[in-house]
Amino acid sequence: MEYVIETHDLVKQYKSKYAVNNVSLHVKRGDIYGLIGRNGAGKTSLMKLILGLTSPTQGSIVLFGDKNADKGRKKIGSLIESPGLYRNCTAYENLLRFSMLYGTDKKQITPILQKVGLGDTGAKKAGEFSLGMRQRLGIAIALLSRPEILILDEPINGLDPSGIKEIRDMITELNAQGITFMISSHLLDELAKVVTVYGIISDGRLTEEISAHELQARCRRCVRIVGDDAQKTCSLLKTAYPDAVIDIENDEVFMSSHLDKTADINKYLLKNGIAVSEIGFTEGSQEEYFIERLGK
Repeated sequence: MEYVIETHDLVKQYKSKYAVNNVSLHVKRGDIYGLIGRNGAGKTSLMKLILGLTSPTQGSIVLFGDKNADKGRKKIGSLIESPGLYRNCTAYENLLRFSMLYGTDKKQITPILQKVGLGDTGAKKAGEFSLGMRQRLGIAIALLSRPEILILDEPINGLDPSGIKEIRDMITELNAQGITFMISSHLLDELAKVVTVYGIISDGRLTEEISAHELQARCRRCVRIVGDDAQKTCSLLKTAYPDAVIDIENDEVFMSSHLDKTADINKYLLKNGIAVSEIGFTEGSQEEYFIERLGK
């Protein structure tokens, strides 16, 4: 499996405070990796470490399989916090100035502007742009270096529904063209529409990495069983229902199929020595799942 971003026990400490605390993260090529966390959870600090904008207290970063992270950073474009724009310049003039700084071909400016939906802004100055347009211009600047990865910090924060959709559609389109994304946000509903993998961060710690498919499965309607031996319950059910998806969480067993067999399941478990204290249905939401893992 090819990871384009890996961190190993990454730490960023400021005196007694840990902004990033032993984070081991994995982003595969082609992912839209959503870094989920409350404000102040460590999302931006982690992104800055990956980009080399700050140095880690300890731990390591591997980019494109190379431990020389500086080499890999040349293939990454980013938009951290608000884009730094020349407000008295047009979108084209902004990209022209940045292309000079980056040493890139100015011939790609017009195609990039069209790609991010700013090809028809003409003589309009960046200072007159809406927040969504400024975000798209910031992403356009990040695309000048023809990156293989885009790291975007809260790209939809503060946008109206129309602006959010524009950014979301652009991310989906660029990802289809081969660009891997890491996106931070605390807006769960919107991120869920594009993300393929989630990294959940709380108080500087990465509490879980889970694919969108796995998350959907965990939040499905299923049979919940509470008994005196979760491991034995799971083993028995897998024998009796080999086609079912069965998980254990917090000493509770969840089975995603055979929802009409709860009476039979209860009898079967009792017959095999399991004292069942609760059996019923549960259906969790993604929001509840995240809130539980994000902490108080």
